[in-house]
Amino acid sequence: MSENVKEREWLRLVIGVVFVVVVIGAFTFLFRDRSEGTSATSPGFSVVAKDSFGRKAGAIDAGKNSATWKSVRGGWSVAAGAAFVSEPAPLLNIAVVDVGPNASVKAVVSGLGHCGLIANLIDEKNFLALVRIEEYGIWNLEQRVDGIQKVLGTVTGSPNVALKASIAVEAPIVTATVGEQHISVSVSGLAPGRSAGLFAADPNPSDCAFDDVVISRPK
Repeated sequence: MSENVKEREWLRLVIGVVFVVVVIGAFTFLFRDRSEGTSATSPGFSVVAKDSFGRKAGAIDAGKNSATWKSVRGGWSVAAGAAFVSEPAPLLNIAVVDVGPNASVKAVVSGLGHCGLIANLIDEKNFLALVRIEEYGIWNLEQRVDGIQKVLGTVTGSPNVALKASIAVEAPIVTATVGEQHISVSVSGLAPGRSAGLFAADPNPSDCAFDDVVISRPK
């Protein structure tokens, strides 16, 4: 075989290998992108409700594409593809979907105030929450029992204003995730709640915004 033929065969082989690598890389990227969208949920959980708030401005529970939201505390609305507190109540603001105990909620959470997610809600004095505490650069995993707050753990913060966050409950284990950071704690005697959703607290709860919410529960 001449040197020219050998070179052409070698060139074809190199081009073939590069093509295969590019195709595999493209499929890997597309798969990863889909897995991180609004259809993604925690392993072992099935989706109960999703809401990207892509509807006209108005109350959070209005619109064809709305999950079955309930404003437990404060007035909640939708505008520009996000949910926010439109009429703040003192101290706490809560909007939830009823999904029963052991629920998971994940969302893109924006704002540098005390913005976060809530799970295992029994009433406005008894729940679990993952809350951004920007002044300390952390997110607190909190439990409230009869209105008394207890910090169960912390997740490292981030300079980004908008972050993917989640709180998942598989009693007695509670897992909080912010970006790539997460913690899991065991909570003994955890009373079963009924709802999960969005949380915003003083100061400036109206600065918080929420998008791409996925609420799920164990299969």
